[in-house]
Amino acid sequence: MRYEVRRLLLIPLASSLIPVVLLLPSCSQPPPKPAQQTVIWQHAGFWSGRGDLETEAFPASSGYLRFTWETSNETKPGEGGFKLILGSSISGRPLQVVVDSKGASHDVAYVSEDPRTFYIKVESANENWKFTVDEGFPATIEPKH
Repeated sequence: MRYEVRRLLLIPLASSLIPVVLLLPSCSQPPPKPAQQTVIWQHAGFWSGRGDLETEAFPASSGYLRFTWETSNETKPGEGGFKLILGSSISGRPLQVVVDSKGASHDVAYVSEDPRTFYIKVESANENWKFTVDEGFPATIEPKH
């Protein structure tokens, strides 16, 4: 009879320790890091010059564009002008003014449009200019396990 009493006491004790033992490894490890959203940039084109220009057409399958631009060497300070206009190569119409700057400067501009084939029109006077266009694609960085 004593043997049966001990046996009955050990079963509840063992069954209550199993969940504790199973939880111990998970308590000592930090929780997994969540996935991180980012943008991968792909080079679409680079142009430079002085005066007006219309670029060749280029496709953008995401429609998310980054313009990194700079103007310099004004003929007369304060008289330089630089405008970048993004247009649709399909319809030939201008879509939006991306940059409208006076004088020597630099900056980065972002545009989100429907995916299509684009062109860029440059209107410039009295200064040198250069710009790069990159197309952005959404991506997810999964943590290492």
